[in-house]
Amino acid sequence: MNIKTLLILSFCICLTSIAFAQDDTVKKVTIKYQIIKKDTVKREITISNEIIKKDTAAWDVGGIINIAFSQVSLSNWAAGGQNSIGLVSLASVHANYKKKKINWLNSVDLAYGLEKQGMQSAEKTTDKIEATSNIGYTVFDHTMAGLLVNFKSQFGPGYQFPNDSDLLSNFMAPGYATIALGFTYNPTKSISIFISPATLKYTFVENQMLADAGDYGVTPATYDGTGKLIQHGKEILLQAGAYFNGNYSATVCKGVTLTTNLQLFSNYIKNPQDIVVDWTNLIQLKVNKFISVTVNTELLYDQNILVPIYDGSVLVGKAPRTQFKEISGFGLAFNF
Repeated sequence: MNIKTLLILSFCICLTSIAFAQDDTVKKVTIKYQIIKKDTVKREITISNEIIKKDTAAWDVGGIINIAFSQVSLSNWAAGGQNSIGLVSLASVHANYKKKKINWLNSVDLAYGLEKQGMQSAEKTTDKIEATSNIGYTVFDHTMAGLLVNFKSQFGPGYQFPNDSDLLSNFMAPGYATIALGFTYNPTKSISIFISPATLKYTFVENQMLADAGDYGVTPATYDGTGKLIQHGKEILLQAGAYFNGNYSATVCKGVTLTTNLQLFSNYIKNPQDIVVDWTNLIQLKVNKFISVTVNTELLYDQNILVPIYDGSVLVGKAPRTQFKEISGFGLAFNF
């Protein structure tokens, strides 16, 4: 089984666990045996009206689904500007199972957004696929030893606007897979902390143009002195290191929900001091049962992600930079 098959299987397991973590009932069937005469047995089957609930108390399922809208409409506006309309949809869902000493924590985070300004074509504002599955066995109070698998990518292509032919990213370009053995501290339903000293992190760049350029840390293509291609760039980068994944999700006050996740990774082999940081936050303020205001932020630093640097409109190079994204909106929300 290759690593891509493992990722697809893990993602499907997360979705399946969420879909099937539902209450169900069964009818109780009672079988009675009555001895009528010697060597003669009469069997009666009675279907009782008693309902027995399946053991689903071990499941904790919940999440947020949100669709937010934004609009700017101008008419004879002297200060300038452009009409715009935007749409951002996101889903953050978890399905956690706990019974006796077995714990299985699953989460899926999805996001996609578009914005159209004036007569320009629609531009992507956010794009995210992330799934995490963590299974383990309790060894101490609130502490389990186990395996965590995390997968990250995006739905569609990303471009360097306004040049929509300059491809920057796509599905599985990059894609990230983290496979870690470690310990999870889970004192409450709101807090989960995973620490691993033994982690494999795969980076996939399944676009040959991006791989040849060495984007996202993969080995770039090699050329001879005349610029003739000798060997294509590699599409996979493997790193071994230490990994931290911390989650907190709770209602911090009436009508306000906070979900935050911090992930850290240090490569043992190359520049361990350059820690990869990925910190996401989702704040939801409920207006009523179906309307809410959401604020979604992400802070990202990765030494292998080079950001274009401009002097005015002239590209002067690329270098790692601290990246920050903030998206807020007002729209429909469903909590469960």
